[in-house]
Amino acid sequence: MIPNTATYAVGDVHGRADLLYGLLSAIDMDAADKDWTPRIIFLGDIIDHGPHSRSAMDLVCRTLKNSADSRLILGNHDNYFMEFMTADTIDQVRFEGWLHRIGGYETFISYGLEGFRSLEDMAAYCREEYAEHLEVLHNADRMIIDRKFAFVHAGIDPEVSLEKQSNRDLMWIRNKFLDFDGPLPHIFVHGHTPSEEPVVKSNRIGIDTGAYAYGKLTCLAISPDQSELEFIAAEITNGQISIESSLQRTFNQT
Repeated sequence: MIPNTATYAVGDVHGRADLLYGLLSAIDMDAADKDWTPRIIFLGDIIDHGPHSRSAMDLVCRTLKNSADSRLILGNHDNYFMEFMTADTIDQVRFEGWLHRIGGYETFISYGLEGFRSLEDMAAYCREEYAEHLEVLHNADRMIIDRKFAFVHAGIDPEVSLEKQSNRDLMWIRNKFLDFDGPLPHIFVHGHTPSEEPVVKSNRIGIDTGAYAYGKLTCLAISPDQSELEFIAAEITNGQISIESSLQRTFNQT
């Protein structure tokens, strides 16, 4: 990693490319003001629900291309899209469930996937036209560990060692992780479960602040020595994107 690198973990985007653009610009300015090199970790669920999933993925791809240390973690919504668009045969029942129950229709429209004679033709078009998006999803991480902190989409099973965590838990887990208040091997920074404000516990920090549902996209900025945390959020105020930031806490070095 480049010296003096700060980590900026970005919560669930869910098709809000407008908020992501504003947040990425704020991250660049924050890092420049502090003379830091920014490393961005997207915590997944870039797509679905919101109106501009394709544009949001464009921004993610551009960020990963311009910053070798930046990473994407695969979210459950991203995984649905990747699986459908790379399958030889698509399960129509699962596909309809994605479209109509968990926000996939907005992604379907955003990518211009309507009007094909078959789901397989649609997927073939997507593989050809958006190969970079699918490659980025295919290469996405499931968990990233960096000293005090670990980064995941949903969480972990606290009863299972890190090496044996299932992909399903990393992308889908909720109550068993969220309700656990005992010690964990790292402080887990995660998304997946939305709340109007970030959730800070002794063993985890949740930063899915409902970009689609509440109109607020949050990142957690972690200083290079991991001694300071700050939340930076982009949200809509009076029809305009505004940026707010707040210092969260300072860690004692051990």
